[in-house]
Amino acid sequence: MGEAKLKETRRLQFLKLHPSCVYCGDAASTTDHCPPRCFFVRRHWPETYEFPACEKCNAEARLDEQGLAVLIRTPLRETLNELDQQEWGKLVDGVRNNQPRLLAEWTDISRNEIKRDLRSTFGRDVGDLLRQRGWGAANIGLLTEGMITRFMIKLGKALYYKHNAHIFDGILYVNHIDLAARDTTPEYIESILRMAPALAAIERNRKPLSEQFVYRFNNSPEGQVMYAVVQFGDQFIFQLIAMGREMHTKLVELNNGDDLPKAGRHECFLIGKP
Repeated sequence: MGEAKLKETRRLQFLKLHPSCVYCGDAASTTDHCPPRCFFVRRHWPETYEFPACEKCNAEARLDEQGLAVLIRTPLRETLNELDQQEWGKLVDGVRNNQPRLLAEWTDISRNEIKRDLRSTFGRDVGDLLRQRGWGAANIGLLTEGMITRFMIKLGKALYYKHNAHIFDGILYVNHIDLAARDTTPEYIESILRMAPALAAIERNRKPLSEQFVYRFNNSPEGQVMYAVVQFGDQFIFQLIAMGREMHTKLVELNNGDDLPKAGRHECFLIGKP
């Protein structure tokens, strides 16, 4: 059997075991890598992070993933070799061709704002030195914030399915943690990690990929809940809280009938389910 035929056979076997799209619940006809392959150097994505998806859900996230890959693969250190730089440059070219408004948003930043951001992240002396070496900063505006939020929702659904073995139907809270913010202290990071004792194994061909993608989690299939703290590269940390409909109802009752907080909240109810 040829490689293409073998790959198709495995895909069909996978979809037979996982017939529904993890993102919307419709019939799955494709497989989707989440996180996407473009997030990873040489496209060496982690094994077992492939999910059943319908054509619509698989296709509609591609531009978001292309744009976010540029940001995620921008390191906070001068370590890119020539091949890595070429890969990153192709991602930038893709955004320039397919999403010029997004690229325009990133570059809508003044020299003084770049100076301020580099000093805030690295300190005055190091920040000024890096700026002299040609380092810059990107403006994170409404387009980028929307892209990040949509990806966090998608990632939350995928990880919930991976660890709870059923499609998510409920309330999802997402939070993009600003590592440069003053209140993002080591103590704060430690506090959110304490709620996620399990460390996920992120590997390909027995080689760890934790420098690019790592997360801790806590989950309960019976309680229909999952909590995860996910990090990509040097700059992006996402906090995800997923709770099924029944758990959400119970928490509202424990809260004397008052609804739960609205910040970062997204209703991800499956269509057609009562």
